[in-house]
Amino acid sequence: TTLLYTIKFEEKLFMMMTLLSWISSALKEEEKIVVGQVSELFVHPVRTLNPVQIHKSWVLESTGLLYDKGITLLFKGTNERLKHSMIGYEALRRIEVSLSEDAKLTLKYAGKPDLVIDLNDFNKMENYTREKCPLGFEFCHISEEVSEWISDVAGRDVRAMFSPRNPVGEIVDIHNKYPILIIGEASLQEFTKEAGSDFEMARFRPNIVSINQKAYDDETWQEIQIGDAVLEFHHRCGRCTITNVDSAGVRSSDPMKALRKYRWCEKAKEPVFGTYFSVKKPGLVTPGDKIWLIKRRRV
Repeated sequence: TTLLYTIKFEEKLFMMMTLLSWISSALKEEEKIVVGQVSELFVHPVRTLNPVQIHKSWVLESTGLLYDKGITLLFKGTNERLKHSMIGYEALRRIEVSLSEDAKLTLKYAGKPDLVIDLNDFNKMENYTREKCPLGFEFCHISEEVSEWISDVAGRDVRAMFSPRNPVGEIVDIHNKYPILIIGEASLQEFTKEAGSDFEMARFRPNIVSINQKAYDDETWQEIQIGDAVLEFHHRCGRCTITNVDSAGVRSSDPMKALRKYRWCEKAKEPVFGTYFSVKKPGLVTPGDKIWLIKRRRV
């Protein structure tokens, strides 16, 4: 009798614990609120060049969006990175960039034959030699053909490099410490209204453009969910003079002047615009996905 009573008690206790767990999970789901929606999704296959807009579900890995910033341009001889904010390389912004379904990256530039880079080739690591840049990151040279094509546009010898992942043999990796940049459309509207100028979103190079959110609300998100991926706040994006160059490579000083006036952050000693998020849980993200707020940060 005692044994039977004990079994029944344990069964009831298990049922109660299961019910409480379900209620707790349901309450947590109810606590999440929609704070925005993915309007546009972008990857930058080559760091310095213009992005590719993604119109379908895309893989978000722990290191960022698939193929995002996977190719870096290093100066020949020093292996120092060609940064997109450097003056004199605006022609690179006039290269048209596209990415096919089978991971073939195509670069187009007026007066030159198209350049096609098969990103699948980066899986075959036996074809490449690893080397390091001054910061200690490992890179592999893609090919002389690719580097010469880009050097001709840049007007200086550069080497097109990709970042290998360990262990050898997996897909291209990304040496990108803060992988996802989110900017709200309302933030851009508010900023351009204050500045009295119509600046396009492309100047700010976001990965995700969100709509249906308050201006600068992304700065208050500690943890969010998009699709089945979960992201965590890392820091607000400090801005440099790349914002002075539009997608056609035309340079103007107006955007940075406006950023310094209206978006200056005294703590960071620089203007900020947009928010970087690290990836807590990888998954798929899709244009149109709702952005769920899991936890808000104290500002």
